[in-house]
Amino acid sequence: MKRAELAQHSNGLGFTPRDAVRWLAPAQLGRTAVRVVLASVFADFGDKRELEGGFPRYELDLERLPVAGQPAQPVVRGLGLPGAGNAGAGNARAAASPAEANTAEAGTAGTERSSGAEDLWLDFTADLGDGFDPTYTVASLLAEASLQVDGQELRRGKVLVLGGDEVYPVASPAAYEDRMVGPYRTALPCGRSPGRAGVLLALPGNHDWYDGLTSFIRLFTRQRNIGGWRTIQTRSYFALRLTGGDDAPGWWLVGLDSQLGQYIDEPQLDYFYNTVTTRLLPGDAVILCVAAPYWVRETQNANAFRQVHFFEQDYLRRRFNRRAGIFEETGASVRLWLTGDLHHYSRYEELPGELPGDAGSTADNRTGADPGRTQLITCGLGGAFLADAGWLPPELTLPGHRPAPAPADHTPADHMPAHHQPTHNTADHQPARGRRFVLAPGTFPGRAESRQFRGRLANPLSPFWLPVRNPGFGSALGVAHMLAALTLWTVFSAFRGLSFPDSLATLKTGNTMLLALTFLGVPLLLLLLLATLGTALGLNRDPRENGAGFTVARGALWQLSALGAGIAVVLLLPWPAGLPPFLTLGLVLTFTFATGYAAGSEAFAFFILGTGSGEVASWAMSGQAIEDHKGFLRIRIAPDGNLTVYPVAVDRICRDWDVERNDDGGLRPVPAGGLPPLRLFEPPITIAREGFPP
Repeated sequence: MKRAELAQHSNGLGFTPRDAVRWLAPAQLGRTAVRVVLASVFADFGDKRELEGGFPRYELDLERLPVAGQPAQPVVRGLGLPGAGNAGAGNARAAASPAEANTAEAGTAGTERSSGAEDLWLDFTADLGDGFDPTYTVASLLAEASLQVDGQELRRGKVLVLGGDEVYPVASPAAYEDRMVGPYRTALPCGRSPGRAGVLLALPGNHDWYDGLTSFIRLFTRQRNIGGWRTIQTRSYFALRLTGGDDAPGWWLVGLDSQLGQYIDEPQLDYFYNTVTTRLLPGDAVILCVAAPYWVRETQNANAFRQVHFFEQDYLRRRFNRRAGIFEETGASVRLWLTGDLHHYSRYEELPGELPGDAGSTADNRTGADPGRTQLITCGLGGAFLADAGWLPPELTLPGHRPAPAPADHTPADHMPAHHQPTHNTADHQPARGRRFVLAPGTFPGRAESRQFRGRLANPLSPFWLPVRNPGFGSALGVAHMLAALTLWTVFSAFRGLSFPDSLATLKTGNTMLLALTFLGVPLLLLLLLATLGTALGLNRDPRENGAGFTVARGALWQLSALGAGIAVVLLLPWPAGLPPFLTLGLVLTFTFATGYAAGSEAFAFFILGTGSGEVASWAMSGQAIEDHKGFLRIRIAPDGNLTVYPVAVDRICRDWDVERNDDGGLRPVPAGGLPPLRLFEPPITIAREGFPP
């Protein structure tokens, strides 16, 4: 059965399967615009992260995996924290409730500990809570105990990381239930995952922030089961040591909540300082999850990248020693950056050496992923519409690491927390080498595929044509064109003192063809002149830098051209004499509506495709709501410390479903033809725990 039929069984499923969001449908555009405005207000005046400073704070630990019916992380251990005496451990103990402290004294009865001698598997997916078919397809694949991909067995992750935008179009309890929680709970029921539950950690994306983070906090910070997965975090950010510990370096998983790309709040910095920074060991490696690929958006939001770079530098690579009053190197490094937000797969790989012109630093001599190189991976293919990646720059230059200064005449500052220390100290006067990253060839969709996908928006014979994929869009344009034509006709008739039919007859008494060409040609000529001027002045290259005026003018001229085409059709049609006035008016408005629907939609599609970058350019893909071509990351950390990323691609999602009954009597959809075939976007990427020296 199809999704619509499946929705009729919502009582047995426990949720209602939803269709994919149609982003350019007029009603959806209006609702989303209102929520975006409200989100900006929440971000400025109602930041929930400030309140999270009062939430419970304890160290998440994979050695205390949750068991059904028990709190997720009941034990709080005291750990010696390098660089700060045992202050961090004291803070962790102080944050625990008396009940948690008693549990710590009692030990870890009823929990299951992970073994350091085995592979540790993790899953990462992002941008997932959209239409049922793609979201549930990905959830079903993540729920499988193992997958066979390109001849390799990939086991289900012990940890599932949701990298942002867990719901679309805007956050609400009902939207989360129908678009994310219900599908994931059903894909992996508790009965299908005996023993311990898998750990689920989530970061909020911009769509999770559209209700001020209220629903996200209620869902992901209360340590509840979502099927066979269990949430364990207490805030909208998290830190978890995956391997190593005590005196043995290993891997960390850290997730930042940067609140719509604004800033990292003080309670969050304090949390990471006490749970991560003071515990880092030389040789530790960090997987850093952020809500958006700020490295490719540095030109759009340079402040957002400065925030995450500051965090990497002053909280992961070095720390402030309160007793000595200086920064010191931690010996740790971020080896893998993970994010979603952009709905494609891409990977940037660090190049060794200096800036361009230095020996051994060109991209042409690469022969594949080098385990010593840091990787920046974007994989936002968990369920939302496919986005193009053809615009990604082939190479990036990002700020380098500034080493901590050698001990000098510093005044101890025990009373000042690390994040109150100036970030530009003595070390910042030393020139930092820029870090170069090159785009890997496994990007999907590539440039050719992106052009092919984008072009379907303007193809009337394609099911992805703009008005077909967005119900109501063509009709709204048709009504707008009809009203515009009616207004022009009314003004013209009143000026001539004629009725509607008589004014139309006077237009057809002269050179009708020349008049029709004038209505059609003048807007097109103005559009051509504007495009030529925009090219000469460079306005076409980046509309963000030149304001919205040029883009709005282009869009208006495209619609005037379509309106002119509709008027030309009306003028050229052979109208029979003697028609009743009301019938003449009705026919004219009908033809104008039809040309507005078709020509207006086509003009809008060409307007989008002709916009080089920015929000309007992104509509070429969001307007199509492409549900196929999904994917996720399966990650393995081997006992030798090497990490391997398997970027799993799902070229065709499931659209036909059968229904089976669970042990509890509920219904569970299963793919009618079995799970779809899988492949890798590119060969596995191996990352050594320790990379190139800075």
